[in-house]
Amino acid sequence: MQNRRILLSLIIASAIGLVALFIASIMVKEDDTSKTVLVVASSEKIAIGTPISQSQLKLMRLPKGSAPVGVKDTVESLIGRVPKVEIAPGEIILESMLYSPNSSAGLAFAISPGKRAISMNVNEVTEVAGFVSPGAYVDVLFSSKDDGGRFTSRIIMQRILVLAVAQDRAGSDEAKPKLATSVTLEVTPQQAEVLDAARMAGSISLVLRNQTEGSGVEQSDMQTQTTTESGVEVIRGTSVRMESGLGK
Repeated sequence: MQNRRILLSLIIASAIGLVALFIASIMVKEDDTSKTVLVVASSEKIAIGTPISQSQLKLMRLPKGSAPVGVKDTVESLIGRVPKVEIAPGEIILESMLYSPNSSAGLAFAISPGKRAISMNVNEVTEVAGFVSPGAYVDVLFSSKDDGGRFTSRIIMQRILVLAVAQDRAGSDEAKPKLATSVTLEVTPQQAEVLDAARMAGSISLVLRNQTEGSGVEQSDMQTQTTTESGVEVIRGTSVRMESGLGK
């Protein structure tokens, strides 16, 4: 009987000790956390001029007060930013290592290989009430008068990427409608020639499209035709002309 009492006492004492140890470990952990701060570092080497992806970032803790100026505390704040220096694996990422979100240098690195960036005035993007935002895809609408004085309008390019609206690039507050007088589009060199000729020959507007929908048209020869009463209006390369009788 006495042995049972001693065994029960030992079990109770052990349980109380384990509970006390668990509570103490939680308190120590909370105390350690309160003395540190989270900062974002690279999980791998990040090349200069390469937009940063989430997989290249990690969070680490530093003693409070030891974090350098310009550190970031959330991974989301760095996704898509462009470094102006090479960042080594495990290196803490500072604002001074990055191009400004609105800098032209950062935009230049963001252009896809083989593409060009072209900016143009678009009459405050009123066609879609300011909802054309960086990262969206649009169709380009060209409007002009034909030789008979009639207004014509047609889509000359489809599924063109918007790099910037005014001077805002992707990563800004895209949920807020923004009226702007200029946009920057990512195009091929041939499309840049067509756009430059089109904006001198008439006016250009943007049409917001379903962002998951493909273009559905072949743009390789950069040719657009629109049938009118007097024939077919053709854009080929950088020229715009009427070819009568082609629509018959």
